[in-house]
Amino acid sequence: MTAARRWDWAEDVASIADHRTIARIAGVAFEPMTIENRVCDDAWWHNISFDEETGKGSYLMMFAAGACSNPHRHLGMEEFYVLEGELVDCDGQVYAAGDFVSLRAGSQHFSTSPGGCKLIVTHHGRTRTLTQEEWAEVEWTAET
Repeated sequence: MTAARRWDWAEDVASIADHRTIARIAGVAFEPMTIENRVCDDAWWHNISFDEETGKGSYLMMFAAGACSNPHRHLGMEEFYVLEGELVDCDGQVYAAGDFVSLRAGSQHFSTSPGGCKLIVTHHGRTRTLTQEEWAEVEWTAET
């Protein structure tokens, strides 16, 4: 790329700052998560770009030691990166610090964190909490 070509683009990219969000995750303030109008006392989050209406975007999440998520189904893909601690999925799979996990749309699970953990989570669609009856009907296959 020549200097002249870079110069041509300068005006086009000058407005990128208007479209950028930077989350400095060290020392951010977390607030209790609210799930289905219930304030959680063992899970906290810091919203980065998550839109509750669409179920799309990213947030930081912390689980206290012993915390457990509700059984739920992903209507869009979920991805997360474990920053600290461990998260254990309902099938016994352990995700440790440094693991990046992708769960396909349609997957259903719940997770626990015996010692607490911190995650960066990105949703590509909403989730739906499963009832006890729906969870009891889950058939465990490689696709679940």
